[in-house]
Amino acid sequence: MIDDNSTDNSFEIIQEFRSEQVRIFKNLKSGACAARNYGFSLSTGDYIQYLDADDLLSNDKLQKQVAILRENPEHIAVCNTAVFFDDPESGKITDTSYLYTTNDVDEFLLNLYGAEGNPHMIQTSAWLTPRALIEKAGPWDENLLRDQDGEFFCRVLSKAKGVQYVEGPVNYYRKYRLGSNITSAKLMSFYQSEFDAIQSKENILQHTSHQEKYRKAMALQYKRLAVNTYPQFKELSNRSIQKAKALGGSSYIPLLGGRFIETLNSLFGWKVARSARYHLHNILNR
Repeated sequence: MIDDNSTDNSFEIIQEFRSEQVRIFKNLKSGACAARNYGFSLSTGDYIQYLDADDLLSNDKLQKQVAILRENPEHIAVCNTAVFFDDPESGKITDTSYLYTTNDVDEFLLNLYGAEGNPHMIQTSAWLTPRALIEKAGPWDENLLRDQDGEFFCRVLSKAKGVQYVEGPVNYYRKYRLGSNITSAKLMSFYQSEFDAIQSKENILQHTSHQEKYRKAMALQYKRLAVNTYPQFKELSNRSIQKAKALGGSSYIPLLGGRFIETLNSLFGWKVARSARYHLHNILNR
């Protein structure tokens, strides 16, 4: 267990759980990626389970995934995730359609990134990873502020011989109803991190045999980022569009919300609609 410079007295509280099985350390640096890397450097087990402080696992999650991985060396295991706000029992599982067992790791990743339609995500704690795969893939990128898990597990899966979907166990992922305000500079850092993460995935998968799916999925990733960063961060949006075009372009049409904005979207395109939405938001929040 790694305490990442908490300020709520949690480090002192969790001391009562210290045992031969539960070791507790303070992080030497700061941030989730640094904490995970530090925890990994201290670990000795054959299988690694990452678990953030506000998430939970069903009682059978580790047992069933370990059993599958022992039968399938050099594979990685995944289970369903239930998203909840307050009560884990009220969590909803919505990821069944894109989780499956396969030896074609490239196709699994490209389908996840949107090669067959909408992109999806797999939450960090849903995975159980053999230590050997992490050693081959390398540590979490501590420079990334956004999509760190997507970039990390893309590298890890690229070293795996297959994915084992273990039906039954559940990862409970907590979401929060209210987010804090983010400064423009910090938001720009988040978006730049997302660009860097997409670029890393693109480089990892560039030699895949699924070239059509590769171009479609990665172009979609870049176009979504281009839309989300326009017009506030036009330079990054333009770079993302150029990356998408270099991959053959994307037919992705964003839903921007609201009848008026969607009318602008259909008549004049997403740039006009995004600009209108951005300026209206600024006027209403003055």
